[in-house]
Amino acid sequence: MNNFTIKLGSISSSKKKISFEIKDSFFEAFTFSDVEHADISAIATLNKQGENIALNLIINGYIHQLSCDICTDELSMEIAAETNVIIKKSSKDLESTDEIIYVKENENRINLKQLIFELIILNTPIRRQHALDKFGKRTCNKEMVDLVNKYTQIKKQASDPRWDALRNLN
Repeated sequence: MNNFTIKLGSISSSKKKISFEIKDSFFEAFTFSDVEHADISAIATLNKQGENIALNLIINGYIHQLSCDICTDELSMEIAAETNVIIKKSSKDLESTDEIIYVKENENRINLKQLIFELIILNTPIRRQHALDKFGKRTCNKEMVDLVNKYTQIKKQASDPRWDALRNLN
């Protein structure tokens, strides 16, 4: 199951669980991704409900070699997420949505690679910074923080007298 493809015909009326391991090689197909190094496990639970299949996808693990927003040192961040999707077979060429994936009636496979990738990217923390220690202090690289602060001094801009008059209208 290393190609992230599931045979839909193999799903009976009972639940079926399939596990995937997401490592660095997974992200090679996604060239414009910030995430390139990870150690994540994904569990897909499929449950046939009549003609449709309910898919529950859970990911847990770590994303590695991200840059800290404060000190730029590398860090690893924990990631955990879950999504639920309905897989429907259709004779028409319908576009899938966030909640429903349409599969042609003559197709017997579905590839979960794109869905897993989107779940990882959408749940990667926006703020990437080192954790706080037990005293509430940052664990960032102090030398780098000092360098960043040294070279990012905010320069005060001279104001334009034409706009200064507008500030006094209150």
